[in-house]
Amino acid sequence: MNVKTADLKNNLSRYLRQIRKTGESIVVCDRDEPVATLSPLVRDADAEWRRYRAEALARAKEIGLAIDIPTQRPTRAGKIHARPVVAPDGRTDICTIDLVRGGRDY
Repeated sequence: MNVKTADLKNNLSRYLRQIRKTGESIVVCDRDEPVATLSPLVRDADAEWRRYRAEALARAKEIGLAIDIPTQRPTRAGKIHARPVVAPDGRTDICTIDLVRGGRDY
């Protein structure tokens, strides 16, 4: 669809709604010459997931937690579970609050 600059200026909100709803691009024309394209923003879900994963792993490392987050975004809704920390003697029942307290008894 071609739109003149004056029409786009006067009806920008309407054209943005149309782009959002239909996903089609709009060609902006100045004196009947195409000069720009308005198109829907394509979000890179994989890039968002990689950024989220890197931030979560860094935060977990700062507080001494070992977590396992999939490298690929889960295909269905699900929870990400922390991997249990294994003690040198093989125990996996280490309490997180003990790690936070730093071994202090209250």
